[in-house]
Amino acid sequence: MAELRPHHRAVDRIAEILEAVVTERSGLTLTQLALRLHAPVSSVQKLVNGLVAVGYLEEDDKRFRLGAAPYLLAMRSGQRLVSTVNHADLVELADRTGLSAVLAVRTGDTSVYADWAGTDDPFNYLTVQQLRTPLPETAVGRVLLAFMPDRERHEIVAAQFPDDRAGALAVLTELSRVREAGYTLGDSGPMLRGIASVAAPVWEQGLVVGAVALAGPHDLAADRLPEFVELLLESLRTYARRRVN
Repeated sequence: MAELRPHHRAVDRIAEILEAVVTERSGLTLTQLALRLHAPVSSVQKLVNGLVAVGYLEEDDKRFRLGAAPYLLAMRSGQRLVSTVNHADLVELADRTGLSAVLAVRTGDTSVYADWAGTDDPFNYLTVQQLRTPLPETAVGRVLLAFMPDRERHEIVAAQFPDDRAGALAVLTELSRVREAGYTLGDSGPMLRGIASVAAPVWEQGLVVGAVALAGPHDLAADRLPEFVELLLESLRTYARRRVN
């Protein structure tokens, strides 16, 4: 069983720097990075200098962008986080339902939107401004959390609700229902307020490697979502039958 790993301050800050610059095509200045990270310019500069030196960042006119090294790592690995769901699948789901179709993957104790189709401006804004989201705070995140090993799931929920035992138990109860039903249906959560969604896991080789959701504004989507549950589940079953490279 995997163990929930503790965070490391320097590693977290490096990840924050990389995730900040990847959302800004024009790059960020050192001062802007320091403001984003709520950190002293001097400490951020040391990390930025090191990242530029090894190619993870590049500097142009005192603005920092993602360098070539992360792309090379991804290319050399030859791996995709999710092999059975592609962008065309999300486009088809969005076209058939008139809702946003999103694919999320887990990164540690957070979820990240890896791909999406048919999304509106509010959703796009959130995906740009906040790359990572705590797992309990969105529908796709709760799906990913629901199918994690018991110990990891309990540790993540406890960390999210350190002084709210009732809140933690409510989330764990909801996660049990998600595992039993195979999907979640309703309000997306505090990160996407006013959004209703249906979300289900992506299975590959016996493991949950991602989650797909159909989502839209509550007043437009909530009444329509139940009719899309089987469409989403059947689509994911079809994708799972594809050969995983």
